[in-house]
Amino acid sequence: MVQIINSKLFEKISPNDLIEATYKASGNFQVRAFFEAKDEILKTGKYTEEEFYEILDGMVDAETERYLILNKVKGKKPLFLEEIAEIIKEFPPENVIRDIIYLKEQGYIEEHIEIKTKTVIKKIKGEEKEVEEKEYFYRYQVKELPDNFIEHYFEPISIVYDAGVCCQCGWCASICPVNAIAVTADTLEIDDEVCMKCGLCYSVCPRSFSIEQALLSMKKIDKSLQFSEKINGYLNTYSATTTKDKIKKVRQDGGIVTSLLEYLLKNKLVDAIVAVQHSKDFWKPEPVIVDNLNDLYKTGGTKYANASTLAIIGQTKNYKNIAVVGTPCMINAIEKSNLFPTRVPFFNNIKYKIGLFCMESFPYEGVLKLIKEQFDKDFTKVTKMDISGGKFIIYLDSGEDLRVPLNNVKSYARANCHYCEDLTSDYADISVGSIGSQAGWSSVITRSKKGEEIFQGAVEVGLIEFQNLKDVKPGLGLLERIADTKRKNCKPIELIKNQKT
Repeated sequence: MVQIINSKLFEKISPNDLIEATYKASGNFQVRAFFEAKDEILKTGKYTEEEFYEILDGMVDAETERYLILNKVKGKKPLFLEEIAEIIKEFPPENVIRDIIYLKEQGYIEEHIEIKTKTVIKKIKGEEKEVEEKEYFYRYQVKELPDNFIEHYFEPISIVYDAGVCCQCGWCASICPVNAIAVTADTLEIDDEVCMKCGLCYSVCPRSFSIEQALLSMKKIDKSLQFSEKINGYLNTYSATTTKDKIKKVRQDGGIVTSLLEYLLKNKLVDAIVAVQHSKDFWKPEPVIVDNLNDLYKTGGTKYANASTLAIIGQTKNYKNIAVVGTPCMINAIEKSNLFPTRVPFFNNIKYKIGLFCMESFPYEGVLKLIKEQFDKDFTKVTKMDISGGKFIIYLDSGEDLRVPLNNVKSYARANCHYCEDLTSDYADISVGSIGSQAGWSSVITRSKKGEEIFQGAVEVGLIEFQNLKDVKPGLGLLERIADTKRKNCKPIELIKNQKT
């Protein structure tokens, strides 16, 4: 059927164990659905035959690895992810951690959550007070399963949309092998006659099941990173601003994202970038693929309305290397698809992930309504919007600016943003936003070696100047406090699943 043995991945596994695990893996519903729909998949033209088999091989290898890991942890007491990774030496610790989370979702593993309360001293409005804080501890154990157990199957992503928690990132539309999914900033539709019920869209959706514990554990294993419970793993934090006048004219804060993208394009580190720009409808953003500097400057500045940026990733296949600019939910989606359900990325041309800070976004109609109701102004007169100092600010073409308390505009935000706990795009290569830095500067978090390299590269060619974020006011402390607030206020996601057991 397909080459299923990755000799390097399974070199520490006995042939008999490998054959048995591979046999079980070939019965996985996603593997079968993908293979049986080969003709339909190739007909769409989204994946070539070579790419089809690469994905299928990766799915079988990943399932084989999961069955082997499952056998290794059977009968063991509940353990932390890092402890399980220590026990199983046959595979890299990142693989073990990833697979335990997926096995939980498939119904083989149960998650034990222990909550401990501790009293800490905190300064509140200048006064030290004792407050209680909860700590959560996650352990994992193989379930006792009946002989006739059938693993959970994943329903189409409409289950997420119908629950009101879809973030409209558009990733499912790009991943779907048969183009059965259409996503806009406000809608998600599935063609039931075309959908092959493979569950790939569910596997990669940032809102279907959480990978937070897996990614936290992976970050902690990487000893090159500093770690914060509030903003996750990182290499360095900076406050930075662009030095280029042309970028200053279009920037929101420090112009760092545009500067980084210019550096990447000029130095041919990428062939194109995926971002958003204003559409013909004023203040309504549209996703774009940009491969030249003139069009790059059109993407400058913050657009407070949401856009389904990842829905156009499939259109980038002719570019060898791309950079993607996105909000936390989008970066989470890309990272999730690098882990599940296969071991190979669906789009291996994504070289850099540049993440934006995001507390919440607004539907386009919500932006127009906000401007009318809170400011009584024509939205066509607005040249810029901003959030600073607890205020929502609009700048008019007359030169004046108007402000209202941030609490006044929260009701206009998308309700589905309240299910996101990530403020700072934890899983990007480099994260950028305004919180913590002074006006005209941006806060920057480098999270990977690639992210640090492009930031320092832009500094070396004179595109960016910077300070350490820990040395400026309000600095890293404010950023961590706000990130912590978003995590604590995040609503839990509850999906009604139709599971066959």
